[in-house]
Amino acid sequence: MSTDGTYLEKIIAAKRAELLGAKAGRSAALSDAELAELGSRLAPPRDFIGALRAASPQPAIIAEFKRASPSAGPLRADADPRMIATLYAAGGATAMSVLCDRHFQGSLEDLRTVRQTVTLPLLCKDFILERWQIVEAKRTGADAVLLIVAALEPPLLRQLVAFAHDLGMQVLCEAHDAHEVDRAMAAGARLIGVNSRDLRTFKVDLQRCVDLRAHVPPGFTYVAESGLAGPEDARRLADAGVDAILVGTYLMKAERPGDALAGLIEAIAGVRRPAR
Repeated sequence: MSTDGTYLEKIIAAKRAELLGAKAGRSAALSDAELAELGSRLAPPRDFIGALRAASPQPAIIAEFKRASPSAGPLRADADPRMIATLYAAGGATAMSVLCDRHFQGSLEDLRTVRQTVTLPLLCKDFILERWQIVEAKRTGADAVLLIVAALEPPLLRQLVAFAHDLGMQVLCEAHDAHEVDRAMAAGARLIGVNSRDLRTFKVDLQRCVDLRAHVPPGFTYVAESGLAGPEDARRLADAGVDAILVGTYLMKAERPGDALAGLIEAIAGVRRPAR
């Protein structure tokens, strides 16, 4: 990875320091074998990919809870995860993503609260660098975890994907270009996300999600992440044939997040899907 002081590098550096300070925690101090044994005893996760592929209409919506972002600042600083999760479930979300990193004013406690509130499949969206973070995500109620290709060297990426799968969890492997998409698929991930927001610069280009759709074979589940600004963007992504759309900022800034979500689903329902 580069060390040019981009948004991603700054967040990863802060996360490494945070993890180092957490090493005294119970799961962080365990060996890989002990972590695997602990993780295997936790409750079986929900089928995140299965829910996305079974959703109607397509693409499915993964509605995200986040209070802020490093680029946009506060979105809904006083947001109650219980209330937002309830609105998302009622509005028709297929699954939820919960931002658990402090740069987004999130925490695992938000994930725990959402898990206690709704039965939707949940994605723990964090900057995961070590196995014990995956175990903690599962313990807190996550069914899937985010792994960012740009943040992980290929051997570690493969190891973390395999570890999550061994625990029955699924992995949203996030890429930003064709090379990273190839790395995600080679690492064993079946759920491939393309982020329209470049985490190095935080610039948004939704066309990236459209263009890279053709690069991912139908056997994988393809998620367009970030950058959606309204129903027209939802129709554009549906027309491109994506399997799911992860949307956070648009919903969190909406006066009525549940109604905004329902509007996206209504827009998607009117699109004639390309044959796969």
